[in-house]
Amino acid sequence: MDETVKFFFQRRETNNEIQIELKTAPFYLLLAMIAGWLAVSFILKSNEAGSVFLPILIGFIMLRFFALIKAQKEVLGAMKDKRLTTKGSKFSFSNPFVYIIQKKAEHAETEK
Repeated sequence: MDETVKFFFQRRETNNEIQIELKTAPFYLLLAMIAGWLAVSFILKSNEAGSVFLPILIGFIMLRFFALIKAQKEVLGAMKDKRLTTKGSKFSFSNPFVYIIQKKAEHAETEK
């Protein structure tokens, strides 16, 4: 499962922050799969090919969902604590979308 997760995002951690970079290629692969399914099903009107392609598409969507769920929980927690910033674009290979989570201060942890 770890290799699957690396296909969708990369997590880097320093002393001060956590960076979660969403990979651009899987996003474009998902868009291409959706476009391919629509083309096969509606333009070519091939129900047989469409019915084979649809489970593959659904499987990829589910794989992406479960691979990103841990990162999304971390991002949502940081968002609630107002420790989240973002940079980049999910459409760019040269400037990918990155969540930047500032770590909580050490003394703040001991006070709670």
